Formats: sequence, structure tokens, C-alpha cells
Amino acid sequence: MKKMGVGLIILSVSCGAWAMDLPEYLNNVLSKNKTAQSYEASGEAAKDRRVGNDLELVPVFTAGVSYLNDKSPLGQFAQLGASQTEAENFQASLSKKFSTGTDISLNATAAEVENAGDIFLPEFSRFSYGTLGVTLSQSLWKDAFGSGTRLRWQRLDASSEAEVGQFDLQKKMLLVQAESTYWDYIYHTENLRSSLESLTRAKKIESWTRRRVGDGIGERADLYSSQALVATRQLQVVSAEDELAAAKRKLRDFLELTDAEPFPAITGNISLTRNLTGMIEKKQGRIVSAEAYLASLQSKAMSAASAETANGYRPDVVLTGSYATNSFQPGETLSTATTHWADTDRPTWKVGVNFVYLFDTNVKASSLSAVRKDAQAAKLISERKILESESAWIELNRRYSELSKRIETASQVVQLQMAAAKSQAELFNKGRSITANVINAEEDAASADINLIRLKSEQRKMEAQGRLFIVLEE
Repeated sequence: MKKMGVGLIILSVSCGAWAMDLPEYLNNVLSKNKTAQSYEASGEAAKDRRVGNDLELVPVFTAGVSYLNDKSPLGQFAQLGASQTEAENFQASLSKKFSTGTDISLNATAAEVENAGDIFLPEFSRFSYGTLGVTLSQSLWKDAFGSGTRLRWQRLDASSEAEVGQFDLQKKMLLVQAESTYWDYIYHTENLRSSLESLTRAKKIESWTRRRVGDGIGERADLYSSQALVATRQLQVVSAEDELAAAKRKLRDFLELTDAEPFPAITGNISLTRNLTGMIEKKQGRIVSAEAYLASLQSKAMSAASAETANGYRPDVVLTGSYATNSFQPGETLSTATTHWADTDRPTWKVGVNFVYLFDTNVKASSLSAVRKDAQAAKLISERKILESESAWIELNRRYSELSKRIETASQVVQLQMAAAKSQAELFNKGRSITANVINAEEDAASADINLIRLKSEQRKMEAQGRLFIVLEE
């Protein structure tokens, strides 16, 4: 803990900015990193696309007006003696398909017609007419009680869920990379701290050796060895500073900080362990990798698409019916025709049944076979990914357990090596040890300390891998 405190002090002084722990850092990555923002926006777009693709149930309104001037001898009223026909026409319709598979359309028409010339029937010289009707159709097989609509919804939901899952996986992978960079920075900070402490101890050894040589009780070769140790430690400090600067640059890139913006003081504790299971959202079910979960979503989408395609090739019986009122007003205008839309004394109605069958050709068989095989392939891939992810989770926990044991042993080694180096230094200061023993003990202690820091960094990164696993609810 004392060494960690020294490292944090060094980091705080070098940064001179606000403190940022791991959760705050990851939140900043999600809110500032443009790649993370693009994944978030793409996921929202996929959800909007799911709603936007359901156009079949959207009500459709159409309206139009037209003007006709017809002098053709083959015109509609030419047989009645009309030399010219002028007509104004208004049409409007509102159609809607319901989730039950029922199509309803409301239609309204109003027109005013004026014929010039010697008309055999005077009531056709100038008249207006209008119709107001409703048309219904209902699939009795393919979309009976909305079965086809439900299949389409299942396909849209599954496709959207798979698309959103893809962007969620990419976002999780980005967070793992960001956290790995975070722990790399902490590691290089600790590495610099350890290198500076080793340099300080090396300078003490050099000072003691120089004094012994000056007193005539030491060899100049020992002085050269201690000076070489100092030079080596100085080189390690330079390398550690360079690696720390590179790690700092990567953090700036993840946080999208310019060089003009202050760099936060990263306050992560590299010795603080986390439970792998704690990295996963707590639910009841099987722990699988996010990649396997995505494969299961894609399999579900392919299965829904296969079912919808198969349903689309089924024979169908469609029940249709229509009813319309008719008004005819000689000598009246268009507006008069609209006032008589509701007159029911001259209606038109119709009922019918249509049978639709798509013949079993190679085209139909191949199309059905293709979607079914795609669904089967996606299912097999999903099952394989789940098996691999279960094995990967077991292996990750095994490696984590082994790494924990190595860290525990490495911690004991560091304590012993540091104690041995300190004892050798004390003996050397009293003239009871040779220079080679002191230098070897110091090198062993420094190597053990850096190795322990590296193992802890690897363990923190391994914990971050837990973000790539989720619970598959059963």
C-alpha cells in the first residue's frame, strides 16, 4: 500500500488534473469516444428501423382532383350526341391493414359533368354523381387471424434484436480495449515508480562502494560494477518514462482529449481484485459469451425469416366484399353530389372468394430449401458458439485462478527479495558483504517487483474479459 501511495503521488504531480477512477474513465469513453458514440447511434437506428419497417399496417390516405375536356367522337358520351364533354372529378380514399390480416378501404368520389351538343337524353346535358364505399378483404389461410402478421413481427423483432446485439458486442469489445489501455497506463506508472526506487537504491550502493574504494578497502572493479548498475537503472527509468508517455497518448485517444486539454489523474489500484462473475449482469441462466449470444439471436432471426418465407408460399383463400352508395343528380353541381353520398336507394355491393396457388416448381422448392438450410446453418453455428463459450468461461476462470496463485507467490518472492536486498545493503554498509552480492540482490529485488506489477496488470485485464460474457436467460 505504501508503494501504491508513492505511485499515485507521482502520477498526481505529473498530471496536475482531476482524479479519474475506472468507472468514470469508462463512462467518459462511452460519452466522448466517437467510435462508442457511433455504436450507440447505430443501435438506436436499428431500433427505429424495426418500427419503420412495419409499413404494412400504416394507414394510407390519397386524394386527387382532375379536369377533363373531351372532344373525341369516341368519347364516353359521344353516342348520346355530345360534341364536347367537360368534367371535374374529386377522389379520396383511406386504406388500412389491421394486424388480424384484414384490409379495409374507404373510397369517396364526386364528379360534375357538362356535355355540349344535341344530347338525346336531356338529364345527361349537365349532371353530377358521387359514390361512397367500403371494401374489405381477409386472408383465410396465410394471414388468418393475423398469423402472417405475427410471423412478420417475429422476423422484424429477431432481426432488430440481432442487429442491436451486434452493436452492443462491438461496444463491449471497445470497453475491454479501453480498460486494457487503462491498466497498461497504471502498469507503466507503477513500472516507473519501481524503476525510480531501484535507481535510488543503486545510487546508494554506488555511494557506499565509492566510499569503500576511497578508504582503500574496496576494489575499483566493484565501483565500476555499481556505476554500471546505476547506468542500467537510469536506462530503465528512461524506458519506463517513454512507455508511460506512449500509454498516456493511448488514453488521450480513447478519451479524445487534445494536447491542449488537461490529462486526468488516473487513480486505479492495480492490486484491487474483482470477481469475474461480478463483471456480468446478475440474472438467472447460463453464462455464455456475447459472441455466442449474438449467434443465437442471428439463428432466431434466420428461423423467423424461414417461417415467414414458407408461409408466403402457401396457397391462400381471400374473402372480399364491397359496398358503395350511388347518387345521380341531373342539372346539379359537384357539391350537390357530395350531399347525397349517404343515399342508400341505389347501392352496389359485391362478395367474392379468390383462391391463390403458387405452383411447386424448382424455383419455389429451391427458395424454400435455401432459407431452411440457412436457418439450420445458423442454428448449428449458434449451438457451436455456445459450447465454445462455456469452455471459454471455464478456461478464463481456470487461468484467473492460476494467475491469482502466481501473484500470491510473486508477492512472497518480492517480500523476500526486498528483505534480502536490504540485508545485503546493511551488511555491505558495515563491510561484511561484497559488492557483487549487493548488486545481485538488488537486481533480483527489482526484477521481482516489476514481475509482480506485470502479473497484477494481466489479472486486471483478464477481469475486463468478463465484460464479454452475459447470462443467457433460460
